[in-house]
Formats: sequence, structure tokens, C-alpha cells
Amino acid sequence: MLLGWLVVWTAWMAPGQTAFPGAVGAGAYARGGRGGDVYYVTNLADYVSSSDPRRFGTLRYGIASATGPRTIVFAVSGTITLSNDLVVNKSFLTIAGQTAPGDGITLRRRTLRIQDARDVVVRYIRVRPGDMDPTFQGDAVWVVRATNVVLDHLSTSWSVDECLSVTHSTQVTVQHCWIAESLNVSQHDKGAHGYGSLLRYGDGRLTFFGNLYAHHNSRNPRLGDRLRLEFVNNVVYNWGSRAGHSGADDADNPGGFTNWLAYLGNVLVAGPSTQTPRTAFQGGATNTWIHQAGNWIDSNRNGRWDGADTGWGMFGGQYTRLQAWPWPLEVPVMDAGGAFLQVAVRGGASQARDAVDSRILRTLQTQTGRLVDAVGEPTQPEDNEVRNVNGMNLIFVRGWPELRTETAPVDTDLDGMPDFWELALGLNPNDARDRNRVGPEGYTALEDYLNWRAGWHRVCPRNGFIEIDLDELARGWTGLVWQVQAGTNGSVELLEDGGRVRFVATRGYSGLASFTVSATDPLTGWRMGPETVSVLVSITNAPNQPPVLDPIPPQEITAGQTLELAFRATDPDLPLQQLRFALAGETWGATVDAETGVLRWRVPVALGGTTCWLTVVVSDDGEPALSATQTVQVVVRPVSPPRLGVTRDADGGWVLSVEGVPGPDYILQVSEDLQLWRDVVWTNPPTWPWIWREETPAGTTRRFYRVRLAP
Repeated sequence: MLLGWLVVWTAWMAPGQTAFPGAVGAGAYARGGRGGDVYYVTNLADYVSSSDPRRFGTLRYGIASATGPRTIVFAVSGTITLSNDLVVNKSFLTIAGQTAPGDGITLRRRTLRIQDARDVVVRYIRVRPGDMDPTFQGDAVWVVRATNVVLDHLSTSWSVDECLSVTHSTQVTVQHCWIAESLNVSQHDKGAHGYGSLLRYGDGRLTFFGNLYAHHNSRNPRLGDRLRLEFVNNVVYNWGSRAGHSGADDADNPGGFTNWLAYLGNVLVAGPSTQTPRTAFQGGATNTWIHQAGNWIDSNRNGRWDGADTGWGMFGGQYTRLQAWPWPLEVPVMDAGGAFLQVAVRGGASQARDAVDSRILRTLQTQTGRLVDAVGEPTQPEDNEVRNVNGMNLIFVRGWPELRTETAPVDTDLDGMPDFWELALGLNPNDARDRNRVGPEGYTALEDYLNWRAGWHRVCPRNGFIEIDLDELARGWTGLVWQVQAGTNGSVELLEDGGRVRFVATRGYSGLASFTVSATDPLTGWRMGPETVSVLVSITNAPNQPPVLDPIPPQEITAGQTLELAFRATDPDLPLQQLRFALAGETWGATVDAETGVLRWRVPVALGGTTCWLTVVVSDDGEPALSATQTVQVVVRPVSPPRLGVTRDADGGWVLSVEGVPGPDYILQVSEDLQLWRDVVWTNPPTWPWIWREETPAGTTRRFYRVRLAP
């Protein structure tokens, strides 16, 4: 039986610390499981009874068994079929779906409910209930009576009620989520009910940032009473009867609605199902207070991106304008185009975008798709297939795709951080306590790992390089033009195809490195970035390849002359190794420059008429060091004997003319008796003939001269 893995420890937490880098808005400071224990989900089972022996290692048991702060990580990917609603009713909890090895985690059949809890962080999970359970009438995700909550990079769809709702709650952030394809004509008691989000009740402050709403009939979102909503940089596509709206004063709400809405930098694109293409938000009463700026709406459904900021023209119904937002806005506001690309490229459970999200993205990029009524088989012939069910024509989409799982990386101490991560960063893979060590940015070591997994990331071997497909990072949004900016602890270049980069780690370095990329959509001019790509340079060395030494053709030279050759070597490794040259075997006085590979050899005269072989070795400084060898053949020609001519000048001196060859040293000698010879001069003139003049010593009757090759 697979059991859940559990490690316990505690850590101090810095006050005012965001849940993770990039958490914004109302719920940004949710603590989650920081400083608590770690629980591994090791199987995809679910259970009903608390005594069920299958409970160990399940996601549900990871929540139910928490007695304090806890981080839930995954050693498996796949689809979990829920027996009933999965209720997160424990505070100080993090569910880190980004750790699942493979295609990630999908929950189906029932609701993920965060209820009566505080300080909860949920990231990179898909929730697609569908209509498997004929009694199900709920949301995909529902936050109820909760505070300090962040939902980040969730993909929600196929709800029978709203896809993602927040009620009776405050300090909640929903960011980078895809909220798509609620089931419209399904099994809800009220009939057609394909809605996006219901946000109401209580005195809550909510932030919805960078989300996608797609293929909902209405409630994109719907505001209720006494609510303050920051709705920033979201994309709303193919709504039906209404996009967003607030409720009216009616008998159901005798106190009336008081809604505060900051509607900033959003993109709305009408689609095939849209009935109100020019209206982004419909106010239900004058005490809906709206502040808006920088929104963009494309109403004409012509398949092109040619909308505009129509200002207050995209707001209808009853509401009151706010020229300024009365509270500090703790949310960065991008321009609408940049926000659109962020949502399309990075939104949802995008670490491994499944077939459902990939299809939804295609409908957005091509401005196609329809409201959906029912979920079919994963292998049905096509999406948006119309079937007649009980006399009604319903639109079906393909069902839950099979998700690939991989072997989880080894985590010896079960602290949530794999050994390869700990070793590269100087942590101890045998000490679970170090996961709660707080770093300079205020996050624990475990959180640093989770945050790395959540962003664009790769692993590079030490003394190695990796090539990254940027279009693969874009998760299906095609046609982007990429730019690359240098980062830290390595070099990066955009390759010729424009869609890949090569990152080369700094030699000898292990640890975290990074670079940034930006992207432009040429069809719209919209720009995204800079976005950070974080690279872990592991302690495992890239395989070292031996250097390549260019061959040198056979050489010929006259003895006594100097041979100079430049040996050329290349290193196929990236980063480049340092190469050094040396001679091996018999050298006959030859030398080679260790750094440049230039060989110099003044060939001894005695070698004339022989053939020599000089061997050069080039070695790298890799781990292990490797080398290459080249042997060059040198044919040594003998030196021709020099010729000497002697004449007298008008002053009675001797003028000697020597004919030789460049290179060797020559010795001019003189004798008066042919027995004793005295060196007069050594010479190695650059040009021939060489002329030398000697005064005749007084009383000398005769002198003998000769020229010899120096040894």
C-alpha cells in the first residue's frame, strides 16, 4: 500500500510576507502552509469513510489529517475522481499542484470547496466536475466563509452552477486562473445555468487578476452585496446574454447592494455565442460604484483583433461612476494588450496544459467556440458536437483527457524538496528541517522550490548548456516574436530560428541562474514581458567531450631553419573548456606555447636528411579532463655547403662574400697556418650574399678563411 509521506517542523515567518512572489491584491499575504509539515500525495484514490484504509497518501487525507500548517506536494499526476466535495476546512494550508510530476492534477465529479478556513494557498490544480454525478449541481471551486486565500493558476470548467464563486469571504485573490465552459443546459434545477462567478454576501474585499473567463452565458462575474472587487487585467471571451453584472435592489436583498468595482485594464472579446457584444458590465443599481480605466472591447466578431477602449460606453444599466478608487490599489495594472498575452500564455494550470485548456486556447486565438452543455467521451469525434438528448439539442465537448504521470524526483528526507535541488543549493538532502530555513527574501527553502516550480523553469547540468523551446513555453499560443535579455550565472542567446534559446551555465557554477524573455504578437503589436526563466544548474556535470585538434599536413624544412606551426583546436563543449597544448615524446628542442598552440622548432643541423615526427597533445580542464593528439611528419633536408669568395679592396683589406641558405648559423673562421682556426664571426643573415670586410693586420703575408655550419 502507498502511504502518505509526512515531515514535521516549524519556522518563523516574516510578517507581511506575500504568499509567493507575484501574489497580489486582497489575499496576497495568505500564509498557507509556511513553516509547517509536508505531506506527499502518492496516489489518485479518494475515500468516504475516515477509517477507509485507502485514505493514506490521498489528497483528501492530506487535508483532513492536518493539525497545523501544512504544505501538500505531489508524487503523482493524474485525475482524482472525488467521491464527494473536497473540502479544505483546515487553515494554514498550501496545495502545491505545480509539484505533480507529469501532466498535473485534475479533480472531477465534485467541487473543490475552501470553507471556514483562513490562510489557504492553492496553485496549479484543474477542477472539472462535469455531469458524471447526476445529483451534482455545484460549482467547480467555491470559497465560502474564508479569509486570506489565494487561488493561483487554477483551470476550472464544466461546473453545473458557477465555475468559481466566492461568498461570505474576504481577503481573497483569484489570479491567473482559467474559468471556462460552465455547463449551460445541464442538470441544474433552475435550467440553463452556465455561469462564471458569483461574488456576494458579507463585507469582502476580493481581487480577480489576470484570469480568463470563456464560454459562460453570464456572471463574468456577478457582484452581490457589500463587496469591494478589484477586477484587473482579466480577459472575458464569448459570453452569452451578459458579461459581468451586479444585482438589483429587490425583495431578496432588502438592504440593497453596495458594490465597489475597480474595472481596470480588462480585455473583452465577443464570440459566436455573444448576445450583448458592446457591454462589458451591467450595473444593477445606482449603489454599484464603478471606477474604470484602460479597458478594451472587441465587439464586431470579425475574427480580427480590432477592438477599442470605449470608456464608459462599455458599461450599462444603473451604477455610479467613480473617478478615482477610494482605497490603495495593491495590484499592478498592465495595458490591456500585455494583459491579454499574459492570460493566454501563462494562465490556468499552464505548467502542463491539458487537451481541454489547449482547445479553449485555440477557440480564443481563432475567436471560435460555443457555450457548452455536456461532457462526452475523451475520444469522441469532435468538440462542440451537437447531440439530441431527450428531445434537446445539446453541445458536447470531449471529456477528461488521460494525464501522463512521471516518476517523482528522489526526496530522501521527504521534506518536499528533491535531492537534486538541495544538493545544488547547499542544503542537506538528509535533514528535513532545512526546508523551513528562511532565506533573504523572506521565503522558506521549501517555498523557494515551490516558487521555482511554479514559474518558467529548467534544469541545466553543471558545465553544460540547455536549449529551450520558447514556443513550448507559450503553451500553444502561436506566432510570437521573442526577444531575450541576459540574466545571471550564465549566458543566453536567441537561436537563428527565433523560437529557441540556448542557455550556457557559467563554468564551475551550481545553483540558481536566470534570464528574461519578452514576446510580441505581430498581429496585434501586443507585448508581454520581461518574463523570468529560472534555471537550476545542478551539481551533475554535463558529459565532457574531448577537444578536436585540426590535422597538420606533412612539413618539409632545411636543417638549421626554424619551423613554426599553429595548431588549432576547438572544444565542442558549452561552456567552452580551457585548452592547453603540450608536446609529447621526442621533441628535438621544439617548444609549443601552452595557450596559443604555436610550435617553434629550430631544426638541428645534425637532423638533415632525416624524417622526424612531432606529437602535440591538447587537453581540456573538464571533469574528467580529456585530450586529443596530432602527430606531424617533418622531412628535414640537409643543408647545402656554403660558398665563400674572397677579394681585396683598394685599401688592402679582405672582402669576403658568403653564399648560404636562410636559417642556419654560419661561422666565419680565419687561420694563418691551416692548423689553428679562430672564429671571426657567427652570422645568420636574413639575406644573401653576406658581405664581411676585414682589415689585413700589419705584417701578415697570408690568411686562410673558411665558412662552417654551426652545430
